[in-house]
Amino acid sequence: MENTEQDNDDLLLDTSMSPVERLVKLSKSKRLLQRLVAAREVSVVIYNIEIYDAVEHILPVIIALSKDEEDAVREALATDIDKIMNYYYTHAPPSSHTPSIPPHSFAPILIDFLLEQNTSLASLAQQAIVAIAFKLADTPTTADNYQVDQKLLDTEIYDGILVGLLDIIHGRKLLDSFSSDINEDESIYSIKPKGNDIFLLRSPSIADKKINKTKQYDEGGLNLAKMVCLMLVSALADVFGADRCTEKFLPIIEEMINDQMFYVRKEAAGAVGSLAGIVPPNITLTKLIPIYSTLSKDTIWHVRRACLVILPALCEVLPLEMKKRMAVEGVEMFQNDVSKSVRNTLADIMGELISKFLPDDWKQTNMPGEVPKELLDYFISLGNALTSSQICKMDTDRAYNCAYNFPAVVLTTGVEYWDSHLKETYLNLTKDYQIKVRKSFAHSLHDIARIIGPERTERDLVQIFALYLMDLDDVKQGVLEHLADFLGVLAISSRNEYIPILAEVWDGVMVNWYLRDILTSQLRDIAKLFDASRVVEHILPLAIRACHDEFAAVRETGVEIFPVILEIVKRTVDEDGESLSNVDDLDGENDSVFERKQKYALALLNHVMEKLDELVRSDSYRTRLVFTQICRSLLQAGIDAGDFASFFLLRLLPLSKDRVVNVRIATSRTVYMICTFGGYRADIESITFSDVNESSNPKQILENILYNLISDRDRDVRYYVTECVSSEVYEQFIERKREGDGYLNKMATIPEYTDVVDDAECDPPVLNTPLSDHQEDIDVDYNIELEPDNNSVSLMNELLKKEEESKTEGINSEEKTESVVPLNGVNSHPVAEDEMMTDDLDMQEVQEIAEIAQHVYLAKVPAHMILNNSNTYSS
Repeated sequence: MENTEQDNDDLLLDTSMSPVERLVKLSKSKRLLQRLVAAREVSVVIYNIEIYDAVEHILPVIIALSKDEEDAVREALATDIDKIMNYYYTHAPPSSHTPSIPPHSFAPILIDFLLEQNTSLASLAQQAIVAIAFKLADTPTTADNYQVDQKLLDTEIYDGILVGLLDIIHGRKLLDSFSSDINEDESIYSIKPKGNDIFLLRSPSIADKKINKTKQYDEGGLNLAKMVCLMLVSALADVFGADRCTEKFLPIIEEMINDQMFYVRKEAAGAVGSLAGIVPPNITLTKLIPIYSTLSKDTIWHVRRACLVILPALCEVLPLEMKKRMAVEGVEMFQNDVSKSVRNTLADIMGELISKFLPDDWKQTNMPGEVPKELLDYFISLGNALTSSQICKMDTDRAYNCAYNFPAVVLTTGVEYWDSHLKETYLNLTKDYQIKVRKSFAHSLHDIARIIGPERTERDLVQIFALYLMDLDDVKQGVLEHLADFLGVLAISSRNEYIPILAEVWDGVMVNWYLRDILTSQLRDIAKLFDASRVVEHILPLAIRACHDEFAAVRETGVEIFPVILEIVKRTVDEDGESLSNVDDLDGENDSVFERKQKYALALLNHVMEKLDELVRSDSYRTRLVFTQICRSLLQAGIDAGDFASFFLLRLLPLSKDRVVNVRIATSRTVYMICTFGGYRADIESITFSDVNESSNPKQILENILYNLISDRDRDVRYYVTECVSSEVYEQFIERKREGDGYLNKMATIPEYTDVVDDAECDPPVLNTPLSDHQEDIDVDYNIELEPDNNSVSLMNELLKKEEESKTEGINSEEKTESVVPLNGVNSHPVAEDEMMTDDLDMQEVQEIAEIAQHVYLAKVPAHMILNNSNTYSS
């Protein structure tokens, strides 16, 4: 006994057994954990063994696991049963050839799962059947296995599972899977050598034992089998197509509509709706409509409600006149139903029902549909103001249903019906006391605007638009998410009048960072609606505010606006300001209109560049970091190499020596993108400016930046640019520095209005306040995966070490110290990192803190949070 337990314990650790042997033993274990492992490994093992092993040894294991007494084991198997079936259907489908699985091998397993009281197991089985059926049906007609897969649909899915369920329903014996009384050592296949090959022959004596058991179901099991069968009919209608649905599925539905159990009839009604869009129109008229008429008068409200739910699907495939008649009769019948649930369901589906009257070619013709007056009257009644006495009688959700379906109804009925009937109801409902009603209208305001056009939008919707911008955040969010779409509907003259309110909208969301982020994301599309002057006047200030936001998400979203702003302004400059309209008030009376537009366009561009330059000069390290993100965004947008080199590259040079490591890391990422972005580096290095000296050319500036980054003492700064500099080039850098060549430390000259500040001005002061918990200390892009050359890295590290060893103590004393963000929120003088770390701490404590700080970047956790939580530092 002890030896047996020891053997069981060793099963999971034993590596001497083959995968097949291990899986077989695990499946026979008395321990739940080991059988769970077996159930979870089946779908992996079968893809790594020979086919005959999968058929001879693993298939019986699958059947045994499917009958396990523990639900957890069966659920583990059911989770991957579709993958298992796919393997066998692909590599060993039922056929006369060997190896192959017996017909209907998986049908008993799935039927048992479907009829389990465990709903999770039943749901997994149904999902597996649908998944494998769709996979078989999606096989291209030109594929070699097309005919095989189509046959599997008929024999395994329909004959095996659906007919198997019908056999249970009709009281016929259901063949069980392989009998448990088969000896464990017996195989259902025998091995017969033929030449150098080995073939498996099925053993009839063993196969016959497969059908010696039947499974009995009580009345509840029979009714459950009916429901499951109808649910599968609904789920598989698209897979089997028109002919198969007519031939195979329709008789099943006709058989079930008169069942004594109402929930069976309810499922039958749902199946009618699924078949309506699949079977030919004549079958719908002659078969499905009569079934619907019978079930819609059922005495149980569950069945009537199911008929009401499928009414839009039926109407969609009917001729127009019959559609009108059937829809009107349905509304008149169900609106007076004794069941409140049925009446509320009518309100739910009314918008969908009306939308079925929209012509198929409405996108091309823009023609409204012919909606019966009875349907529109009922829809409008849902939104009529309720008195206090009516509120008790009517569900308040009806107003919400009306609001949710309003765009579909307006689109179907057309603009004229908006003026005559819908507008009054709409305007009343937009002021409803329920938040969910106003929220629904806020999210669809732009859709209504598109349908009714600019003139009616300005007349009827602008007031609602302004009202919702001052509403609760949930309502305001719906307007902000589609702000550009709504402004795009307005006429240009009206649009220009409303753009100044953007600053007020921003002020209104200052207490909610998520709404600011949504508004910022809309600025890109809003900018495309206006000319350069209004973009610079109204959009640019908000983009700058977003870049200074205290939340990293807002800053990152704000970065994406600048490629659009620069594209609009630069295009205006290239066109000599032709698109500018408001130039009459500009100075220059002696200038022509063309000259004033030309000068104004250049002034706009200069203003944008000044604002970008202010980001580089900012005292806040986060703002300087944002500049590097803007550079990356511009590179991704495809900025011209000359434009980038003339302004942005030069401003990355001081950032490559920034005293805050976060900024240097961000700069390193940007330079990595320059060097790896499809020949962009070569384009920049080929550019020369005739009016500057050699050290100020883009190629030299880029080399200077790379030198600063590759020689940085922080490994995360060096990480991104390691593969951008060869070991030979880096050795040249070191050699030149040893020779005292000072060009590497020279600052290139920048035009007057954008002078780069000297080193003292570039170094930011210590921040006055500590980082907030919600602010990101380090910007990390986990999508970039680098695989630097290990030899190059080792060589560069060796060169760095040699350089450090060659430095004198005097040179070391002149190294520039790095500023750090204070942990206590007190504004103090800049302190070297080494001095701060070693103050009042022994070397062991310094080493422990260094190890913590070493992982700050990769962990994407603010440094102050890690250090504050460190026992070493707090001590």
